Amino acid sequence: MHPDASRVRGGEAKAPAGRAKEIFVGPRQRVAMKGWLTRRPDGGPARSFGTATYVEKEGWDSAGAPEIMARLLAASTASDGVVKAVAGHGGWDEDKARDALVVERQPEGEGQSLGKFGEVLHAEILEAFQGMTVVAKKYRYNPAPDAPMHGADLIAVGAVGGGAGERIVYVETKLRTVRDGQALVRARAGLARISGRPLPASLAVELNRLHKGDPAMFRRLARAALVIKNPHFRIGAVFEESAWSDSYLDRLARDHDPDEFDMAVDIVRIGALRDLVRESYKRVR
Repeated sequence: MHPDASRVRGGEAKAPAGRAKEIFVGPRQRVAMKGWLTRRPDGGPARSFGTATYVEKEGWDSAGAPEIMARLLAASTASDGVVKAVAGHGGWDEDKARDALVVERQPEGEGQSLGKFGEVLHAEILEAFQGMTVVAKKYRYNPAPDAPMHGADLIAVGAVGGGAGERIVYVETKLRTVRDGQALVRARAGLARISGRPLPASLAVELNRLHKGDPAMFRRLARAALVIKNPHFRIGAVFEESAWSDSYLDRLARDHDPDEFDMAVDIVRIGALRDLVRESYKRVR
């Protein structure tokens, strides 16, 4: 979750009309997430990318999952600090800056709802299970004319691949409730368009914002982005259990050249995923 988006101001503070309440997401939420999902031991054939699989724990009361996700969805809107940073970077007033942020609005159509749900769930898995910090999310349009949008759903920073130091992690997430053998291939194609490009504008916004607001996080992010310069790429495959097939990984392996970029896939398999999405959004609204 974005560092600012998860801060609490007096518990569950009242938010302006049209915005979700700012809701605390912290250690208790991570405990709840780990009570719901568990990581399976790695196995299966060797491929040109790493994988991590997450499934619901046996005996888990599925009635608790919508509450976990509702809190994460409500906390995923942009905080005042993020809005001010985007406004300052683009030379805009705050209303225009808020308009520019995809994360500021809860989605309206079913396709958008599924997409955001997958991104929010995957972001929390990266933080709760893999120790990463998600630092940027997708903007509606480019906040700096001379810099590219990052094109990925999330940008994170963390230690991956067993190397020394932390790296920038570009993340593309696909959520599917029906079978789709091309979803992961399309996600990889999106990541391939980012590989080798200069720093995205959204990352520049975060560096500017953190320079004074959070110097420790600024140094961590700047080192990963500007010193190590070896990004990692990650796909989140959030699938209804009945819609998943390991053959999707085989198709992806045929498309992926590990010499082009370093990649891993997080597979999240949930039993009644469509019902979970619907019930979670009911609790947000």
